[in-house]
Amino acid sequence: MTTTHGLRPTPWPRRVAAGGVTLLLAAAAAGCSGRGAAEGPHPAQPQARVLAAGPPAPRPVTTTAAPRPPAFAPVVTDRIPTPSVTLPLSAVVPGTTNMQPAAADAFARAFAAARAAGLDPQIRSAWRSAAFQQVLFDRAVARYGSVQAASNWVLPPSRSAHVKGYAVDVHPQAVAAWLEVHGAAFGICRTYANEWWHFEYLATSTCPPRLPTAAG
Repeated sequence: MTTTHGLRPTPWPRRVAAGGVTLLLAAAAAGCSGRGAAEGPHPAQPQARVLAAGPPAPRPVTTTAAPRPPAFAPVVTDRIPTPSVTLPLSAVVPGTTNMQPAAADAFARAFAAARAAGLDPQIRSAWRSAAFQQVLFDRAVARYGSVQAASNWVLPPSRSAHVKGYAVDVHPQAVAAWLEVHGAAFGICRTYANEWWHFEYLATSTCPPRLPTAAG
């Protein structure tokens, strides 16, 4: 049996494995080189589009609101107020005593403005009790001959704005003429065409058309 001393032979499977690794690395390098050449350089990244600025947004248009009509305190036209002061039925009640507060305040302010304009406003008759109004109406019926004719000048208590506390008979006529022009600013209107002295608080800045007479 022949033996060899000093040399140890390398087993063949290990040599084949080493050679296989070398071949695999070479093939991988060749493959990477081929793929890079086929694809070429990397494409440039798309740049963000810059939108051109449009025209500036229009500013909101500010408009001046139309002036609102003055707010008036309401007047009660469907009931007779309870008198706050007891006076003789035949007496002329002074000033705005016993009138509805809103009406009394409106006439007081209107008369103050008339005085500032150089006038001397006077109240000939304002609030009347129902009993006193009935006396006046009965006299008018006797004078004019009928209820219908009397109603052109004096109304029964249930229909009288004096009894309900929002009417004033003014004097002199210059004051009445001033109220016809300026009274609506205070909610005051002349209501009858045949009575230049008779004004009522109607709580409106637009006076309605005048009635021919108190009877309508």
